[in-house]
Amino acid sequence: MSTTALIYEGDWVSGTSQLDEKFIGYVESMNRSGGLKVRVTQCDREDAVGTSVEAALAKVRKLPDYTPSAPEELKDLIELSLATHDKEWFDELSARLAAPQAAAEQDEEKRYRFTPYQSRLYRIAE
Repeated sequence: MSTTALIYEGDWVSGTSQLDEKFIGYVESMNRSGGLKVRVTQCDREDAVGTSVEAALAKVRKLPDYTPSAPEELKDLIELSLATHDKEWFDELSARLAAPQAAAEQDEEKRYRFTPYQSRLYRIAE
């Protein structure tokens, strides 16, 4: 069961429409009586994909937020941010794309760094 405090416009949800269709989509709008208008991206009735359906708040659940982390996914989203001229999103995605590379470079640098003790040669007395 969902509550209005947990689902907002733009959230991704799954549920059942008033016509008993199982769907996944994002919330386009909400009304005060607990009705949602959801843009369908997946549905058991293929004709509903790409349309909006009505659903009761009690018949939907919010899907977990997805955070892309694979470089290919981030690069695709960076392209989308450029196409939409969203500088803030571009900066965020670019930083996330660069973070693993910077961490790997730092690890590589630590691996080859010598401490003073490693660089000394000791002669063992016979």
